[in-house]
Amino acid sequence: MEIDINLVKERIEKLDTMGKTPSSGTSRLSYSEAWRQGQAFVTLLMKEAGMTVERDPMGNLIGTYPGTNSNLPYLMVGSHLDTVPEGGSLDGALGVIAAVECIRTWQVSGFRPVRAVKVIGTVEEEGNVFGLGCLGSRYLAGELTLEKLASLTDKQGKKLIEHLKDNGLESELLESGIIKSTDLFAFLELHVEQGYELDLAGEPCAIVTDIVGIDRHWITIHGHANHAGTTRMDRRRDALVAAAMVVQEIYNAAYKSQGSFVATVGSLKITPGATNVIPGKVEFTIETRAAQNDILHGVHEVIVKLLQKVEGKYGVTTIVTDRKFAPAVSLSGKIIDTLCNAANDVNMVVRKMPSWAGHDAKIMASITQCGMLFVTSVNGISHSPEEATRWDDVEKGINILNQAMKSLALKQNS
Repeated sequence: MEIDINLVKERIEKLDTMGKTPSSGTSRLSYSEAWRQGQAFVTLLMKEAGMTVERDPMGNLIGTYPGTNSNLPYLMVGSHLDTVPEGGSLDGALGVIAAVECIRTWQVSGFRPVRAVKVIGTVEEEGNVFGLGCLGSRYLAGELTLEKLASLTDKQGKKLIEHLKDNGLESELLESGIIKSTDLFAFLELHVEQGYELDLAGEPCAIVTDIVGIDRHWITIHGHANHAGTTRMDRRRDALVAAAMVVQEIYNAAYKSQGSFVATVGSLKITPGATNVIPGKVEFTIETRAAQNDILHGVHEVIVKLLQKVEGKYGVTTIVTDRKFAPAVSLSGKIIDTLCNAANDVNMVVRKMPSWAGHDAKIMASITQCGMLFVTSVNGISHSPEEATRWDDVEKGINILNQAMKSLALKQNS
């Protein structure tokens, strides 16, 4: 039974209407009405494909296609159903619909795996509601304590527990939904690349080897606020000039790294922020990403030395007020081999590459062997209404995913 790419496209377009905004973006935020509509639609698709469907206590949507040996750990496949505000139609949703399509072909053709396969649409991967990305998969992996979950509140002060109750979910059962690593055989995720590499190379798919680490620094530079007209240039301690040097030099270092790391200053606050006052304080962030943790630690040392340098040059003081480090994760070599073999089975040779964005697979790798497959993002655009891919590329990616799912679901052992 072949993958029906037209059906996949139709279902993605239908799901995209759930949360569609006047500006043609999609806002399907976790626990919202649009999210509930999306879950209801995917629930129907799962049932039509022969799956039993449930929501765990966090709201992750899970469809189960039974295997012939219920004693074997199950295979889990999928991605997330939430979007960023004014997002696109493919990020996350494609991975869920693709997995459902694979199971649909199994049901129609009468194929029955040895181990059960669970298709999942995770909740709150984007982290827009509570400021914590991959919340659904973090919950499944047992990364968050019940106390931490109980303390989570949205921007309006509404607690996670209240959101769960409003959506018919029982917070008192949260502990029961955490996955035991012995029950889970592997996790697979198909996703749009969200970058330029495949599109620039004219390639349809890639197998992900690593998911990059992210190192975030919150930095404050203190200078001396003074009258801009009466203070000579050689007597100034301008916090903004010092910050500008940091921004420029970290940008240049990343540019010269030939792609080994990226660096972004995405937030900057100037105090007092008046036209005729020398900036006395600047608060800003530096985020760096790399596929190797040693590179991230090396860049951290560069930042520390750079801050020392501007202190001496401009007479300011600097402090890193906070640092949050999420290490890079290498995905399973066995699953990478399985995906390579699956590509060969459908007469394709695909490249291997790291993912520069975070995904549920990165979290699930803490409890099981994980693999990821990318399909092209046209012009490298995602998190935007302009998000697009070529459906021929999607079809090729789903065919690889289908072969890998079959291979893993037929395995009697690890």
